[in-house]
This record gives sequence, C-alpha cells and structure tokens, in this order.
Amino acid sequence: MDSWFPTLRRLANVRVEWRLPSWWPLRSTDVQRQSLLRLIAVAIEENLQLAPLIEQWAEDERGVQRYRLLRLARLLDSGRSLPDAVEEIPGVLRDEDALAIRFDSQSGTRTAAIRQMLDDTQCFAASPASRARHTIVYFCTIVPIAFVLVTFTHLRIFPVFQRILQEFGMRQPEAMGWSIGLANAFVGYWWLGALAVLALLWSMFSTRAGRFVRYSIVNRLVQPLRELHAAEVLQKLGVAMKAGRPIPGALSTLARYHFDPAVRHKLLFVRNEVEQGEDVWRSMTTVGLLAPAEVRLLEAAERVGNRPWALAQLVGVKKRRTLRRFEWLSELLLPALVLLLGAFVLLQALTIFQPLTALIEGLS
Repeated sequence: MDSWFPTLRRLANVRVEWRLPSWWPLRSTDVQRQSLLRLIAVAIEENLQLAPLIEQWAEDERGVQRYRLLRLARLLDSGRSLPDAVEEIPGVLRDEDALAIRFDSQSGTRTAAIRQMLDDTQCFAASPASRARHTIVYFCTIVPIAFVLVTFTHLRIFPVFQRILQEFGMRQPEAMGWSIGLANAFVGYWWLGALAVLALLWSMFSTRAGRFVRYSIVNRLVQPLRELHAAEVLQKLGVAMKAGRPIPGALSTLARYHFDPAVRHKLLFVRNEVEQGEDVWRSMTTVGLLAPAEVRLLEAAERVGNRPWALAQLVGVKKRRTLRRFEWLSELLLPALVLLLGAFVLLQALTIFQPLTALIEGLS
C-alpha cells in the first residue's frame, strides 16, 4: 500500500515545525539571568574557566540572550575582567547582579554578594511584577479591540443617530456629546499618544533608555524603590562586615559603581564624611539611606556585639516592607484598570441607548 501512493504517504508523514526567529525574544527573561548568575557563581567557587562555560551555555539559550552570552565569552577570552565584561553588555544581567559581581571582585569576598542575590531571588520569587505584567497585557489586549468597536460606532452609527435626531428636532443626548467630544480630542491629539507609546516601547527594549527612565524618573517618583536600593546598599555593607573588610573600602566601591546616580552621589557624600571621622550610620541618615530609629538599632546592636545580625534583619525588614507595598500597588492596578474600562463601556452604552430612548419617548 505504501508503494501505491508515495506522494500521499510523504505528505502524511511530513512534520510541520514552527521556528521562531533567532532574535526572539528581544529581552532576556528573569530565568535566563538567574541561571547565568548561578553559573558565574559556581565557576568562581570551583575555579573554572568561565569563558568556555558561557560559550557552551549560549548554545542552549535563545533570543537576544544568546548573542549577549557569545559577546560576553569573547570579551572574557580577550582578557577583560568579569565585572567589566558584564557591565559592557547591558541586559545580559540585571544592574543589581552586575553590582554584586563588581562588589565581590573589588572587596575580595568571592561570591558572597552574588549568593545573597540568588537567595533573595528565591525568597522573593512571588514578585508582584508578574501580576502587574499580566494586568498590563490584559489592558493592552482590550484597548485595540475597544478602539476598533468605538471607531465603527462613530463612523457608521453615530451619523445615523444625528440625522434622525435632527429630522425630529430633538436635542442630542449628553452622553453622545461627551463621546463625540472625546473622539474629536483623540483625532486632534492622537500623535501625542503615539509618541508616548513609542517612547514606552523604546524604553522597554532599549537598555540605555530604559535605564535612564528607571533611575532618573521612576526612582524619583516611587519611594519604595529608593528604600529597596537603600536595603541593597546595607546588604553589601553587611557582606563586607562579615568578611572582615573595611567599611570605607566597601563604600568607595558602591559610590563608584552603583547603577543609580542618586545613590552614587549619596554614597560619595557618606564616604567623604567617614574619611573625615564621622560615623558611617549617622552619615547615611543625613542623606536619607537610614532612618534615625534604624541608626539607634545598629548602635545598640554594636554595643552587644551582634551588629551583622541586626544589619541582616534590618535589610530583610526593608525588603519585605517594599515587597508588600509593591504587592498592594499591583493588586490595586487591576481594579483601577477594570474601573477605567467599565466607565468607558458605560459611556459607550449610554451613547447608544440614550438616543434610542429619546426617540421612543418622542414618538410615543
């Protein structure tokens, strides 16, 4: 039977495979970055050659992360240090991860800061960012559909209603006037929305523009992010204290290489104050990295000899408090968007049914 219908047999046995482009996805995922950071930590701890490992790792990656890993392997092969190579390739790791690598390299703590970053990732795996991302995807899916329906309504249905109302000498309902006014405003200023969307997309897919938006605009407006960065600074200082490294050296490293310009300026001030003989914790209070109550806690812990433990607990409290705030904001985002869409749907429903109700009452 197979020899009687060879063409049909070949068609029946063909396997259809859908292949995504080699550059997709355009952004590195959290799992990809965490896996790379864990690979770097293991290579440092086991004294392994990192460039061949990363080159082999790139073969199992996909999207833009593969090209970033290949470039990272080439930089390491050319003699570039690991912190310099990671910082030269934006997006291959998070800024926090690159800072941890730099801090371990400069402070001589091997992988202490890197391991803390990996532990924090596991402890705070239920990040509200995924919930907020799903909400935004839902909103971005609904908006184009609503745009098509509203455009059809304004182009085909509203003109008919307006002619009917004019023929019967009836006044246009308020809801229809509001809807037409919003549509006219959109037609007149749609290019502003288009520019905003393009700027948002550019900041999402461009690492440099995204970094500017995050650290120069968003961080100044969102207080929990500033508290999170302060907690990460304290965490690095705790790593230096446990390893017996001097605090001024750790401050110098953070003041030079921290990814947030505002935090760099604050740490530079703290380092200068410490070099002049001021207390490090009170100097951090002056620039807003610590609260007075937290300074009193650290001073009391120093008197009883458990300051590293108290510092670790303080970092945990700050991060958990920041996470709860982001969870609250992410839970508030979905009801806010649903209410916004509900108000829009209500306006469109009133725009359709008020003219019909007015016509029925006028003819009865």
